[in-house]
Amino acid sequence: MDYLKVHCFHCGGRFELYSRNMNHDDKPPVCPHCLTGMDKTQWNRLIDAYFTISEVNTDFRKYHEDRGEPLFQVELRNHYVKPGKTVLNDQILENMDALADIIRHPAPNRNIEDYE
Repeated sequence: MDYLKVHCFHCGGRFELYSRNMNHDDKPPVCPHCLTGMDKTQWNRLIDAYFTISEVNTDFRKYHEDRGEPLFQVELRNHYVKPGKTVLNDQILENMDALADIIRHPAPNRNIEDYE
């Protein structure tokens, strides 16, 4: 059974949306915890994305059973990172420089007895 897990960042609540509740003619869902509503345009895009991924997974299963093709299943997950928390390319390069320095000048090997 396919369904969507929705995380409302307004209240922090989570809820599920099932295919029986996903119709372009329906009103966009609201968070059952705080009653914040989803935008109609985003709701329509979400429905399209949901049914596309669901159809791909159905085809993977069908082609595996009918044609013996390798079986795959796709699960879309997303982890929101606040804009101020994302790592920029410049920061990555700085970290790479520090890592290269550690590799060029490693600390001497020590025995566990040195730490007791």
